[in-house]
Amino acid sequence: MRKITLSMVMSLDGFVAGKDGDCSWHVMDEEMHDFMDRFLDTVDTLLYGRIAYEKMLQYWPSAEFDQTSTEKNRLFARKMNNMNKVVFSRTLEKAEWNARVVKGNVPLEAEKLKLQPGKNIALFAGANIAQTFMKHDLIDEYRLIVNPVLLDRDNGYLTILRKANTS
Repeated sequence: MRKITLSMVMSLDGFVAGKDGDCSWHVMDEEMHDFMDRFLDTVDTLLYGRIAYEKMLQYWPSAEFDQTSTEKNRLFARKMNNMNKVVFSRTLEKAEWNARVVKGNVPLEAEKLKLQPGKNIALFAGANIAQTFMKHDLIDEYRLIVNPVLLDRDNGYLTILRKANTS
């Protein structure tokens, strides 16, 4: 059975996004790039909530062809672009970028994905879909990437975890 790994960037105080969803503080230096590249070699399916998917969609599809970018970044983008993706959303009507939309039962869909043949599955989530996966005990491994910044917001990992355990 495949496993689902939550890969989530957070601040020192446990927040996954800044004010208005700002993620400009996420570090993507050489070390992080290599770490994520190796991680992508272990998975073949990427899971997103709508907001995270839309943010990724703004960058990765064209990054593969951006001649101002490094060769390493273009190769990473190609890897991202070629992966299958599932977007969990109640509002998104259609998806592109090798993605399909799931509007219904998240636990059922996650279990179906785990039973399919292939490599493991990465959950590149925002707070809402991460909370849903936590609440239903669907995450097999946590890769929490801590960036050295303090945000003091309402979307912290510790807040997500508390909500997942109390709702």
